[in-house]
Amino acid sequence: MDTYNHDNGSGIFVQVGAGAGDLDTRANCRDGFTEFIKGLPRERINKIILVEPNPFNIPKLRECWKEYPESEIHEIGIVPSVYKDDVIKFYYCPSDAPHYQVASINKAHIQKHYGGSCELKEHDIKVKYLNDFINEVVDGQIELLSLDIEGIDAEVLLDVDLTKLNVKYISFEHLHLGNKKTQVMNRLENHGFTFKGKGVDHNGYDYLYVQKF
Repeated sequence: MDTYNHDNGSGIFVQVGAGAGDLDTRANCRDGFTEFIKGLPRERINKIILVEPNPFNIPKLRECWKEYPESEIHEIGIVPSVYKDDVIKFYYCPSDAPHYQVASINKAHIQKHYGGSCELKEHDIKVKYLNDFINEVVDGQIELLSLDIEGIDAEVLLDVDLTKLNVKYISFEHLHLGNKKTQVMNRLENHGFTFKGKGVDHNGYDYLYVQKF
């Protein structure tokens, strides 16, 4: 995030795939988005919107952000428009407890990590399209949108209407883009975004793009 302009922005930050914040012991209690926001001067923060579909993570997420009244938690999933239902199945492997970092609506994504022999568990989650959700909760420009949607990052980035996405910076996980990586990068660049390097993920797994105005 060395190329991020810390002095100019709306102070509205959105994280899709918030997990347990910085309270997941299996991740050494680290989360790049959380570390970035908590490292900002408080006067720079106007609103923190946290999206997490996994009910197992909500209590820890609340604890993580309890000192930030600017934060709000939405227990929903974000999906591309190929999904027509408001409620869909969300899958996880019991071996991924307690915070199920790779839980997903995409079974293949979980099986890639835990093998096809893992007996997946499931529960129903409410879902929304990214444009619809942002229109509901944000009035104005998003300074930073962080995406980690476990196996459907490419699908969401290729589906979202970028012409109606008022966001300055986008940080997203690039590890699971697969053969759609070039397509995603080209689409962002064709819609006025410029690649800036590594994004918020503390392991270096995110790409950062900034919108040209």
